Amino acid sequence: MSRKYQQTQFRPPPELRSRLVELADANRRSFNSEIVFGLEFYARHVEQTKKAPDPALESKSDASTTTV
Repeated sequence: MSRKYQQTQFRPPPELRSRLVELADANRRSFNSEIVFGLEFYARHVEQTKKAPDPALESKSDASTTTV
């Protein structure tokens, strides 16, 4: 039987893992589903932010644009 999705290893810090387990229980989802939900939520948020940038933040750099 082939898998529908590719497996990916995820090694969260213990505190984050505990919080994700709590959220999964509260939302009646599996641990994996909670991670997928959170990543989808994040991706939608980033897309919305790109569509409507805040002019006050445009001059500030973030970790993704910082060069070393």
